[in-house]
Amino acid sequence: MGNLVNNELDSLVAAFNSDDETALMAASGQQTQQKQTGLPRLNINYDMETEDGIALTRGDWKVYIDGRFLYAHTVQVRPILRTFEYSLWDADEGAFMCKSVQKPTISGDFPDSDGTNKCGRLRRDEEETASEEAQMRSRAVVCNQVIYGQLSGNFKAADGTEVTLDAQPIVAYFKRSGYKPIGDFIDGLSRQKKLMQRQVINLATSKAKKGSVTYWIPVPTLHGEVAITEADKQLMGMFADTVSAHNNYVMGQNREATKLMGGGDFDLADDFTDVDAA
Repeated sequence: MGNLVNNELDSLVAAFNSDDETALMAASGQQTQQKQTGLPRLNINYDMETEDGIALTRGDWKVYIDGRFLYAHTVQVRPILRTFEYSLWDADEGAFMCKSVQKPTISGDFPDSDGTNKCGRLRRDEEETASEEAQMRSRAVVCNQVIYGQLSGNFKAADGTEVTLDAQPIVAYFKRSGYKPIGDFIDGLSRQKKLMQRQVINLATSKAKKGSVTYWIPVPTLHGEVAITEADKQLMGMFADTVSAHNNYVMGQNREATKLMGGGDFDLADDFTDVDAA
């Protein structure tokens, strides 16, 4: 341990003497880096430039891998597991106010971290008799279609470095304008008797506008078909474990919230035995 500390001090002194400010900030513990937590998440890019002022293309796909964002006009995604989840985002706090469990089907209850169901999302008949506050909350809740799968394609970092990804495990959330295109595409596979896990989907984006708001919609097309391997079965298990860990965390918050609301020790998990099978 002593040698390690001395080595760090030596690095700090060497960086200071070399006038290398980047190295000095790193050695001084000042360098801030985004940490990779959990599965890399595939998103549509809405940023016009990086923090360093490098121009980016809005509407490209982006994913954070090995400490940097990678971008591509089109990507290939092979879905291994699909789940559904309700969530409520707090724009002021920049964080989720509420998240539900994830399930492989859209039917039934979705216990959430607030001790309620579906983060307060109401059916139309329920909205008619609900308070104005409950109606506003309900309309802010989104249903996510969560795809756990493999990502492939030719990407570029912001500095132009080319990176090829091949079957990289990722997660992608499709909601609002992205929900229907993905749902319709997978429903189409079902009608054709095509197993989702055998299909590789090409994902592009299409620009759309509503009033003054410009947004991009995912455009899925069939890229090809592959066989299911033993490695794929292991990956399915890993994804299922990820979903189970999320659900266990949400159910823990649900129990605490239920107690605070005077619900005693009532455990929604008793009526939710299919969570761990997701």
